[in-house]
Amino acid sequence: MTFNHIVWKMAKVNYKKYIFYYLCNSFAVMFFFMFSTIYFNSRVEQGKKLESLQDALSIPGAVLIIFTVFFISYAHSVFIKQRRSEFGLFMTLGMAKRDIAKLLILENGVIAILSIISGILAGAVFSRLFFMLLMNLVELNEVSFHFSGKMFFYSIGAFLAVFLLAVGKSLFQTLRSSLVLSMKSNRFAETLKMRSPLIGGFGLLLLSGSLLILYLTYETSSGSFLPLWTLAMFLGLYISLNQSASFLISLAKKFPGFYYRRLLFLRSLDYKFKQLTSIILLVTVMIMITIFYSTLLLTFYKASEKEAVINNPFDVGFYQSETKNSISDKELNGLFDIKEHLEIPILNYYEKLEYVDGYQTYDIMSLDDYNMLTSSQVKLGKNEYLFYLNSEPEYAHTDIANSIKFTLNNEAVTYTLKDRVIERTVNLLPNAYEFIVVNEDDFDYLRNEVEGYELNLHLINVDNWKDSESDVDELIEKFKVNNQTTPSMVYPDMEHTSESELFRVASKIGDYQTNKTTNGMMFYVTTFLSIMFFFGTFILLYLNLFSEMDTEKLKYRKLNKIGMSTNEIKQNVTGELATIFFVPIILGTTLAFLYLTILSTDVGGIMQNPDILMHFLQIAGIYVIIQVGSYFYARQKMLSQLIH
Repeated sequence: MTFNHIVWKMAKVNYKKYIFYYLCNSFAVMFFFMFSTIYFNSRVEQGKKLESLQDALSIPGAVLIIFTVFFISYAHSVFIKQRRSEFGLFMTLGMAKRDIAKLLILENGVIAILSIISGILAGAVFSRLFFMLLMNLVELNEVSFHFSGKMFFYSIGAFLAVFLLAVGKSLFQTLRSSLVLSMKSNRFAETLKMRSPLIGGFGLLLLSGSLLILYLTYETSSGSFLPLWTLAMFLGLYISLNQSASFLISLAKKFPGFYYRRLLFLRSLDYKFKQLTSIILLVTVMIMITIFYSTLLLTFYKASEKEAVINNPFDVGFYQSETKNSISDKELNGLFDIKEHLEIPILNYYEKLEYVDGYQTYDIMSLDDYNMLTSSQVKLGKNEYLFYLNSEPEYAHTDIANSIKFTLNNEAVTYTLKDRVIERTVNLLPNAYEFIVVNEDDFDYLRNEVEGYELNLHLINVDNWKDSESDVDELIEKFKVNNQTTPSMVYPDMEHTSESELFRVASKIGDYQTNKTTNGMMFYVTTFLSIMFFFGTFILLYLNLFSEMDTEKLKYRKLNKIGMSTNEIKQNVTGELATIFFVPIILGTTLAFLYLTILSTDVGGIMQNPDILMHFLQIAGIYVIIQVGSYFYARQKMLSQLIH
């Protein structure tokens, strides 16, 4: 019998190991490809409308890369660990290390090619299915699904880079390993160091302290210390997980009756937690990120309409000058079913600064127009002004001068602050944030004496703003065509506010569609990644638990011989699996809730935003239900192999 026959026979006997390793790599290719179909979607890449989405994709993209690197490396290390004793046997039969290296390269080359082919095919099918399902769910029918060369190139390239590194590492270790160590590789007991409840207590203190400090400082520091305390929290979480079983054992020893009845379970749990610390940490972080990120983006998506209404008190708003955005009342009435139409003159006055190169600009409104706009009854005397800040009070600045000076006919005229008002009544437009309100006589005087330009602010309400999309688009197109035929405006602050931006149309329906598209796409991506992360984390846990199946069978066979019953074996296995499966989901869900609580402090707290809490409960509940199902599946599979 030749070496090739021996290798082939051993491969047929251990075909399950090859299949599972192949499936893990195929899943990794599928993950990369499915994400690339979103990241390189032409609708995502094009235009300023979705620039924020492109930036936001970098966060889940980085998490996916980190997760997949660990996933591929770990799957490969488990596969090689199971093969080292075989390599030792081959060497005793005369196979050289060079031949083993060739065998490794050949095996992994075939598996890599098959994984790429099946991963790309599966990714193409499932990404299309998920795309159709979720796009209909978030009502984004204008975003089309397609393939491009970038998707294939980056998916295959990313997988091969990680895969080749893992194979290269195992080749190096195999070639350096001696014959004796290779033969005994599956008989070495893994030593567990640093069993100390004190270290576990330190980790728990670091974990809770980081979260507490982040909660206390987040609002005042505007989140600048978020990365630092998050890293400290992860470090504390790792230490706590690594030493948690040791801490529980030291605590249980104080109750001998409880401890000795569960001695095997506690000791086995201690071993597995130290062995699986990195995996449990990774799974916990993945669960935390997916629940936290999904909750935020679902909240943003659901708030698309609310945000559009808050930012646009009127259904349509735009500025008009003598030459720009020219349209008559008759034309407006022909476009919209108008319920209310306000036309407010705004004087944009600019004054040259004395000591620096630049201008100080003021947007001036008459008192009569202000009272009409806000339904107020304010009165102002000569040279008095009202500072009107068009903003929500919680986001507005409070630095307001007690007086301002205008240079009129080479003389300084001082206007004294009488009052200030912070209220959102005008759509989000350039030059519509701070207004200086003066009485009608002063406004007419300034209109004739100061250097500046006058704009007319049009604010329109229609019968049903949700049905106004086509009308608003027609208005925008009409303005675009007309403005291109007129000379460009020249004004001092044009380098900060372009002409196209100054004369854009701000509408409820426009903001609603933009918010819905951006937030809907981001929610789609997060849901997409959440599903992939769930399958990936399940496979990681499943891979580790079942990679040691032969060792577990031998252990429980020996325990059965010394009197451990089948029911006791079931109870022990069930307890271990339940702990390993549910500790990450409990920790990840708790951390996601705590981070939502922390980040909600700058908007009044999570209790003041019940929609965030409701979305968190919905997503966490779905995740828990799926995790329960995967636990029962793993339990059934493991018990069937251990007992039968």
